Amino acid sequence: MIERRLNIQKYNNKCKYDSGYICGDITNDDTKKILYKEIDYWKKHEKIKNVDVVIATPPCQGMSVANHKKTTNEIVRNSLVVESIKIIKKIHPSFFIFENVPLFMKTLCTDIDGIDKSISEAIENNLGGEYLYVSKVINFKNYGACSSRSRTLVIGVTRELGDRISPVYLLPDLQPEKTLRDVIGFLPSLNVMGQISDNDIYHSFRPYPERMGAWIHDLKEGESAFNNKDD
Repeated sequence: MIERRLNIQKYNNKCKYDSGYICGDITNDDTKKILYKEIDYWKKHEKIKNVDVVIATPPCQGMSVANHKKTTNEIVRNSLVVESIKIIKKIHPSFFIFENVPLFMKTLCTDIDGIDKSISEAIENNLGGEYLYVSKVINFKNYGACSSRSRTLVIGVTRELGDRISPVYLLPDLQPEKTLRDVIGFLPSLNVMGQISDNDIYHSFRPYPERMGAWIHDLKEGESAFNNKDD
């Protein structure tokens, strides 16, 4: 819904056709029509028979543990999950993926039938008949990501393919945790606060208040300011 974020996708050439960048509210029928029109275009011009996968990452308002006091509006926002379920039911992709916060499956939503229930119930009621699926809470740092991020991953596969492909085997493989040296150790050192690399504007030494220098002055690799014995 935020155009400047969509423009990042455009800059990175994520879609083969410009019509693939759709900016709009997915609860709006006109937005859905644009989405389905794009799929029809691919079926006609790219000769695809079916959509391989739908990946849904609905906003987390009302789901995050940071939001203990949930308003009615937040529960309605959680129903964006149900909009995703509707799209999956209509498109009927070979696979679907939900990725969201750890409490995703236990969170309340307003289902297609208008009844409030857990997201796990909504998925089962609407997709369980057509898909085999598995849900698991994982920390992405154990699967190749560069940061600690615990998330629920739900992976579904059509029952037609389920005899050959179990969703359990589609979960990612464990990988060793990456250290900070693994992630950025190859970058050239920056020694002055405010310095920006000549070759990479994203590699920069963020300015800190001078008093913070003493907090980290004598730390060894792997330590933080909290390990400093000197008050």
